[in-house]
Amino acid sequence: MAPGSRPPLREDQRTPLDSPPLTRRNWWLHVLEGTTLIGAGAAINPNTVGSALVESLGGAAWMVALMPMATHVGFSLGPILSAHHLDRRSEFIPVLRAMLPLSRLPLLLTAAVLWFSGAGPLALWAVVGGALAYGVAGGLSIGAWQQLIAKTVPPSERPSLFASRYLFSNVLGLGAGALVAVVLTRCPGTQGYALLYCVAFAGATLAYHLITRVSEPASPPPPPTPPRSLLQNLGDVPTLFGGDRRLSLYLLTAVLVNSQFIFIGFLAIHAQRTLNAPEGYIGALTTAQMAGAVAGTFLAARWGRRVGSRSLLLGSRALFLVVAVGGLLAQSDYAFRALFALYGAALWSNLVGHNTVTLELLPNQRRATMLATFGLVQVPSMLIASQLGALLWRGGGFTWVAVVSSLGLLAANATAWRLPRALAIAEPLPLASPRPAITEPAPAE
Repeated sequence: MAPGSRPPLREDQRTPLDSPPLTRRNWWLHVLEGTTLIGAGAAINPNTVGSALVESLGGAAWMVALMPMATHVGFSLGPILSAHHLDRRSEFIPVLRAMLPLSRLPLLLTAAVLWFSGAGPLALWAVVGGALAYGVAGGLSIGAWQQLIAKTVPPSERPSLFASRYLFSNVLGLGAGALVAVVLTRCPGTQGYALLYCVAFAGATLAYHLITRVSEPASPPPPPTPPRSLLQNLGDVPTLFGGDRRLSLYLLTAVLVNSQFIFIGFLAIHAQRTLNAPEGYIGALTTAQMAGAVAGTFLAARWGRRVGSRSLLLGSRALFLVVAVGGLLAQSDYAFRALFALYGAALWSNLVGHNTVTLELLPNQRRATMLATFGLVQVPSMLIASQLGALLWRGGGFTWVAVVSSLGLLAANATAWRLPRALAIAEPLPLASPRPAITEPAPAE
């Protein structure tokens, strides 16, 4: 080894700055893509802005309850529709180039309807339908994005990648929260909300240009298999998951944590009514949630690296429970801001843990189908949770909403506790082709 040179780093010792140049460039493109997409999307935060907008347009309780998880439902339905095609592909940038422009259109169309039609049934259905359409269209390509992450980012760097995406996007989201307050104060009504949708569309457009510039290494095509239909692919799901207790437990806790959707659609409205606050107060709650999200992702990056993703799942579920119970007790502005900050920390630390576990727990073979299945099985639970929340809200106000959601979150914690402390990591996809483009250079002798 040459004098002064360091020994080669093991993969688990590397940071993005220690990685080969091509991997480092890809890492930053992934981070910046997430920053612009999620950060600008905070301008139409479904937990605060979306729920308040639907209520201001005269939406029924079931519509208000649907808004926080409408896009989640879409993102969960979309992958299963495309997984049987992605399982037979080895290159994913072409899929993203073709599909992502379609997913941006609902944002622009919703903005146009809000601007030109004003308050009314058309605007109401455009907001709710647009959130679903945005999720489904984005979900069609999310499997390709997940496979691209697995292909271009080493396993040891994925936790820091997800945490960095969320950390930077939530810092940008702090500005988006302030923007919401300014826009809705100076331009109240549907035109103000239309401007917020334009901000989200601009961020999504920039994110598209960033992700399509990721350098995808060539890899051999998957073994030839006969084409499969959607129904044939769905029929294989029980076999793929059968016999693995870890997957079954994780699937169950991922479903139970959706109990948060029982209360979150009504927490901002409950805060507004309790404090008799103006419409612009939604911006303050959005800012508080983004501040909590920044803290949550920062801690998730450090904590997850030391104690593992299982602890992230347990911690985030405990925070969801604290927020649900705290909503019953809060009576002041500071208390509600603190609750939304805790919710932001819980939501984003849970996302870091979820994305890390699902990407690394599943085997390479049929990974797109298995990832899509994780999303698909959550759709009924999200819909049931949101509509149960609407029923409880109409029947007993926030008290019953908080009580029932707390019971579900307790069950989610109990199930996550039964996961093994050491989750086995699946064999990663190859990071490069036979070309030595992104391999670690051999040390000089």
